[in-house]
Amino acid sequence: MLKQQTVPTSLGQLTVSSLTLGELRQLDSLFQEKPSAENSGLAYLLRYLPMIQNAVQKVHQDLTEDQLENGLTFDDFTILFNAMLEVSGLKKAAEGEPTP
Repeated sequence: MLKQQTVPTSLGQLTVSSLTLGELRQLDSLFQEKPSAENSGLAYLLRYLPMIQNAVQKVHQDLTEDQLENGLTFDDFTILFNAMLEVSGLKKAAEGEPTP
């Protein structure tokens, strides 16, 4: 059963679903990569966008990566990334945050 969490973003309310084991393996390999000269700063963080898209597309199937990239703010990205980690069991909700 997929866990889900709905969060407010610039694109409206988006629901993030938990990642599958295969997606978690991909996420782990991203965590293991070290930043390089051509892949540093914001570019280093944005490499997680496809994982966020996977988590969002399970409910919002018509939402493309371009729409996410061009419609989200950095705060939205952070909120969605944290929600993805929470519903996938990789981050506990902080005090006062909703539990999925």
